Amino acid sequence: MGVGERMTTRSPNGKRAFAFPGFRWLWSGQLVGLLGDQLFPIAMVAVLSHRDETPMSLGVVFGARFLGLSLLIVAAGVVADRLSRVQLLMVSDAIRAAAILGLLAMGLDAPLWVLAVMTFIMGAGEAIFEPAYDSFIPELVADPALASANASSNVLRGTGQFAGPALGAVVVTEFGVNAALTIDAATFVVSTLAVLIAGRHRLEVLAESRGDKPVSMVREALDGLRVVIDLKWPGVLELMALVHVLLAVGPWMVLLPFVAAEGGGNLYGYGATLSAFAVGGLAGAPLAGAIVDRLRRPGTWAVVAIGLFSLACFALAGGMPWYFVLGMSFVAGAGTQFFDVVTRTAIQRQVPRSHLGRVFAIDFFASFAAMPAGQLLAGFVVSSPEQARFAMAISGFVVVVTSSLVLLSPAVRCLSRDLTAGS
Repeated sequence: MGVGERMTTRSPNGKRAFAFPGFRWLWSGQLVGLLGDQLFPIAMVAVLSHRDETPMSLGVVFGARFLGLSLLIVAAGVVADRLSRVQLLMVSDAIRAAAILGLLAMGLDAPLWVLAVMTFIMGAGEAIFEPAYDSFIPELVADPALASANASSNVLRGTGQFAGPALGAVVVTEFGVNAALTIDAATFVVSTLAVLIAGRHRLEVLAESRGDKPVSMVREALDGLRVVIDLKWPGVLELMALVHVLLAVGPWMVLLPFVAAEGGGNLYGYGATLSAFAVGGLAGAPLAGAIVDRLRRPGTWAVVAIGLFSLACFALAGGMPWYFVLGMSFVAGAGTQFFDVVTRTAIQRQVPRSHLGRVFAIDFFASFAAMPAGQLLAGFVVSSPEQARFAMAISGFVVVVTSSLVLLSPAVRCLSRDLTAGS
């Protein structure tokens, strides 16, 4: 599958993403949609908290959302390269709004399987959104502004992680679950309109030339994997991400509240640690956006940054005072978002536009698929605070070793551009 004609229009100059009207509309729409993203899980917790077997019910409902996301993400990446990304983003919002309206229509006392189906549909909508959004950005901003656009998008996500749960709790507590879900659905409508307007400000419109013979989705997915392998560095970093998520990030998320309670932090310490991680991301993302184009070896800096997650693990392992744990979580969050902005910008610049959706879908899958396995592993293996601290020490060691090993690759150190974005 190749790219046919590219229609370009006059565009602003410079490296600031907000100089481009299309990105301003897209970002503003996602700012509103962010509210809906945070309202839904809080509303589900409120609905299920009064039912019998609450932990099991929560596991089923949130597991269904993950299942919809993980099962469809690669196929969604293929579709993102086949169809208009504007249309896909609008479809993603429409699917999620329809799921919420369906839930409201059936009532909050609906059977558990109904809630699970609706959250599965929400996950399916997210699967469509993720690769379409990241591959849409290069159509809205010029190449020098890609880093700024990615940093701004990550700041938006980090803001949601930091402020969203508290805001969602206030809305659900003060106005009720029905009101929260109604607002949730409305935010997706606003987001859809913003995407539609953003699409009218694209700098380039790509016309796909596919030939006469249809190509199967499996073959197209494998074609995206071929691009990842040919570029070398994305595949190496995705393998690293799988190991990190399985043996460090997943266990950290499960064992953090356990260690917090044992250390006297309780839920306040747990929440503060997650907030510190998110606030760190608000610092790391714009820093990456500001300096990535000046880095001679951006891959080295990105991997060193992601390696800082080991500090969050070691802080828990060493029984440090809770303020130290908060500080290391801030540093880890900054490093994680720095890594994300640098690598995402490199993918957008080096991968052909016709393959961006698939490559981002594969990248997202590698960074996400092992999460539940890592959480389950920690939950089954660890049964005491001492074991939790030992497990965190192992996790930190794994992050240090794997981050060091990938730096042996010259392609990773430089994020070498074996392919060039374009036709």
